[in-house]
Amino acid sequence: MAPAGVFWGVRLPAYSERLPHMTYSPSDLDVIEQRFLALAAEPRALTLDCAAIGCGLPAEAKSVDEVRVLLLKRQTSWVTKNAVWQDLVRRAHATPEPWTIVATAMMMPGLKHIGGKLRARYPGDRNDLDSEILEGFLQALDVADDGVPKVYGQLYWAAFRRAHEACNRETRLAMTRSELSETIVAPNPALGHPDLVLADAMLSGAVTPAQADLVSDVLLDHDERSAAAERLGISRYQVSCRLDAATRRLASYLSAGPDAA
Repeated sequence: MAPAGVFWGVRLPAYSERLPHMTYSPSDLDVIEQRFLALAAEPRALTLDCAAIGCGLPAEAKSVDEVRVLLLKRQTSWVTKNAVWQDLVRRAHATPEPWTIVATAMMMPGLKHIGGKLRARYPGDRNDLDSEILEGFLQALDVADDGVPKVYGQLYWAAFRRAHEACNRETRLAMTRSELSETIVAPNPALGHPDLVLADAMLSGAVTPAQADLVSDVLLDHDERSAAAERLGISRYQVSCRLDAATRRLASYLSAGPDAA
């Protein structure tokens, strides 16, 4: 397993390192965009040799942000877009740093569009949805065939599918958590204090000590997932996966009854 905060050779800064003067928590997509703009900044801007790529591009080197602007123009043909994306895929495979950042940022308008389109359906944190979108894109980029026509479309739809699946999963889990909260969080003299119920579940082996701690922090104490991720040294996506597994096991334990464990 890759270290926390590392996606296919690209290290995303720890949450404590990100924009310390901002009043909101930036998502992984925000961080990618900032790193891209830093790469494109003068006087040592990262460039693409457009003359070598051809296919209607200017016969000169262009900074990566200038190339992104060209790709976004309506009059830019799909042939030109395809040639640039094939080059980006090859570069990302050969030299992940910095070209994975560049490829992701080139798709950023599309990735942000996915987030805007699906955000109303996602019951979790906006940053978690952005992480799902990024994960879907990076997984597709990792195995993309640079010889396939319109590879950029495949990368976009891979990110969309991942986000769509996340929306469906989180909606189901939100319903499970709601039922779980009604059972464990709401006062229930028959079950006892929520912390005691959780402790009993742990002692019975229904959940592990680590799972019990995570449920206690996030569901009972309403800790932010980003704070839990930083404390555990993992990504918010990994926190979500661990929490999902814990809540499923705890829900099964409670529905069966403590005596059945």
